Amino acid sequence: MPIAHAPLTLPAGMRSTRASQAVLALFATQPDAVYSEADVERSLQAQGLHVNRVTVYRLLNKLHAAGLLQRSVDAERIARYMRAPAEGGAAVPRFECDGCHQQIRLAGHQDRLQSALRALRQELQAAGHEALQLELAVRGRCAGCAQPSA
Repeated sequence: MPIAHAPLTLPAGMRSTRASQAVLALFATQPDAVYSEADVERSLQAQGLHVNRVTVYRLLNKLHAAGLLQRSVDAERIARYMRAPAEGGAAVPRFECDGCHQQIRLAGHQDRLQSALRALRQELQAAGHEALQLELAVRGRCAGCAQPSA
């Protein structure tokens, strides 16, 4: 089952600039990718857009605040951004490697994963908790880091 994503248009009040359009295009063309600020900055530079690092941080944070991106902080305290699911969509679980800190969205077996997340949400709601936003990250070593070097 494919992950449903929110449409990528700039939120009201946000200026449309070459950088903002390039960032939206980056997340639109790679909807399952997870990017750090440095990754986004490198992508913009590869397109010939030399944007100040602070501008990239602000842009990513505005898109996160608008609900277009999800933000997570990895074990090395690096903020990473990914497309948010469509309105009312469930969070996408992810795996973070303790070795290389790569983050991988767990999109396989979506039905079972989403069923487990719904059960967790229901359990929390039954306990009286409200306005729940679930974020599930599994940490371990990816296949590349777990394999001994030849």
